[in-house]
Amino acid sequence: MFAAAALTAAAAIALAPAASAQDDYIDPTGPYDATEYFVTPWEAGAFAEHADKGLIISPYGDAGLQCRGFHGRIWDCTQTLPDGSVNRLIRLSPDAYPSRIMREVWAYDPFNTGSAG
Repeated sequence: MFAAAALTAAAAIALAPAASAQDDYIDPTGPYDATEYFVTPWEAGAFAEHADKGLIISPYGDAGLQCRGFHGRIWDCTQTLPDGSVNRLIRLSPDAYPSRIMREVWAYDPFNTGSAG
């Protein structure tokens, strides 16, 4: 009887850290704050010193951008608008992974659910 209770307690202790580790899991693909990886085409340096950044065409600028990505490949970007709604962005450039010879271009979708207007 004592051995069964000890085994049960040992199993509970051994499994407890695994359960809390799952609660702390962070998806490596995101979403993550992607604002620093984009620039609007009308910003100074968009086609010069910031040419390595993706372009975002949106009436809300480059604020509130979140993307999913992994190893330099970006997919599924959204923009949180000032009213708190989330708007899915449209990719205008082809997926250039893995060569990255083409600049990423994403745009605001005025017809998307959650968009302003």
